[in-house]
This record gives sequence, structure tokens and C-alpha cells, in this order.
Amino acid sequence: MKSSVLRIAGLTVEACGVVFDKDGTLVDFHRVWGPRMERSANTLLEASGLGEDFLVHLYRTVGYEATTGNTLGQGPLATAPLQQLTVVVASALFQHGLAWDRACELANHCVVPAMTAAPTPEEIAPRGNVATALLKLIDAGCFVSVATTDNRAATEVMLRHLHIEDCFTSIHCGDDPGPVKPDTRVLDDIAQSQGVDLSQLIMVGDTVSDMVMARNAGVCLGVGITGGAGSDEELAAHADVLIKDISEIYPGATA
Repeated sequence: MKSSVLRIAGLTVEACGVVFDKDGTLVDFHRVWGPRMERSANTLLEASGLGEDFLVHLYRTVGYEATTGNTLGQGPLATAPLQQLTVVVASALFQHGLAWDRACELANHCVVPAMTAAPTPEEIAPRGNVATALLKLIDAGCFVSVATTDNRAATEVMLRHLHIEDCFTSIHCGDDPGPVKPDTRVLDDIAQSQGVDLSQLIMVGDTVSDMVMARNAGVCLGVGITGGAGSDEELAAHADVLIKDISEIYPGATA
């Protein structure tokens, strides 16, 4: 596959494909996951009979600041697949005195439904003009893929709502069989499926784990999106370049 010349925040690179995280990169992270975590936590509080001190501990454990509505970029809520997040929540319940079986039961009953519910239109806020940005890359000869820890059903709803579901050559979700982000094998699978080397891929995401995955995999460039789950300071330490939204990645011919 022939590579394309791309411009990214003043850099010029050649790449065959661009892999995008979803939440915080294509759509607003905070619109979805903070409110869902709060709904899960309140349901847990009622079901468990535990006090407000448990709520404080739970938020700290999953990496959520209820007072500001911010999610910590390197915490489980921002980076962990659902099955891992559920174990984290069950551990918090266990630490507050519940038997492990009961803790697991409550975590699955109270967290999983909220986190896997189909997103509503109000929850889906694109980060800029996503469709136009993707089509420019495709027209320039690049393939684009998605790698997310969100479940497939919710991911497909979001992509359809934004009318971009047909843009992607592949979509890798947190409940798919096989490796899950941030496992570098996700990027390796994408590269192999398109017959290109990992060094011909660009990874775009809003968390440190996205950037560390990109670097460990040996992709061409790790592009950090500001304004997502990860802070600018966290991302700057691991990303090759920072941008505000994906419209800042465009074919070199249009520069």
C-alpha cells in the first residue's frame, strides 16, 4: 500500500493508515462517562447500604473527581475495558466489608448496565468536524481504523449517529475476542490486516495509555488529543505531538 503525506501540527509525515481512539478523540469523553459513573455509584450506594465514605473511596479508586466532573486520564474509568473496571469496583466494595461474591454481584448488577447502555443522542458530541476530517484522509489514500475499550454495540451506535460508520476499514472494541487496547497486538492486527508495517501507522488518542501503546508498538507517530480524559501535561510527556481535534491531521497537498 502506498503511503500518503500528512500534515500534523507543523509536522510532515508519511503514513498508510491512522488509528483513532473513540471516546475523547472522535467524541467528547466527559459527556458520557462521568455521568454514567455517577449513576452507577448511586445505584451501588443504595444496593450495598454503604455510606458516603464508600462513594468517596469508589470515585478515587476508579479515577473520577465528582466535584469537577473530570476523569483522571491514567485511571481505570478512562482506560480500562469494562471487565477490568468491574473488578476494580468489586474490589472497592470488598474493601468496605462486603463478601467477594456479593461485591462481584453488585458490581455486575449496578455498573455493567449503565456502562453498556446504548448511547443517547445527547451523549454523543463529536470533537470537531469528524466526518470531514476522516473523508479527507481517505481521499488522500489513507485507511482509518478505530481502537476503543468501549463495547461494540455502543460503538456502532455512536459511529452511525455521526454518519461515519462506513469510513473505517476495521473497528476494534473492548468486548471483541482477542487482544484489547492498550495491548500493542491491536495495532499489530490492524497493520497486518492492511498489509503494512507498524511504522506506517499513526495512533491518535486522548490518554497516556494510547500514547504508550503507540510507542511500544513502534508506530510512526503518537498523536495526543487535548481536552479528553488525559491532561495536557500527561499527554505531552508521552505523545510525539498534541492537537485539539482530528481536523489538524490532513493531507500534505492541502497544506
